[in-house]
Amino acid sequence: MNAVLNKNSMDVRNCTIYVALFPCNECAKIIIQSGIKEVVYLSDKYSFKPEMIASKRMFKASGVSFRQHTPSKQQLVLDFSEINSNMTQMPSTPDKSNYK
Repeated sequence: MNAVLNKNSMDVRNCTIYVALFPCNECAKIIIQSGIKEVVYLSDKYSFKPEMIASKRMFKASGVSFRQHTPSKQQLVLDFSEINSNMTQMPSTPDKSNYK
């Protein structure tokens, strides 16, 4: 929910949101109102709860698609020892003129 609420002035209409857990009904409302069109989630471990059932109903009624992501790997390792303060390793600043 914080990612959508703190998007500043960026437009997220027709975007896909990637989340760890299937969104609750309160998060679903924000996702729908923001215009996000797809939710990709990793786990639906609370699928039996009324809040999650309500979320799915709201998504279906509003045309927001949702699907569970199935990772192809069991583990992802980030080796922070390879990162140093060399500025050439920093990503470039986005060109805001490309945003619509």
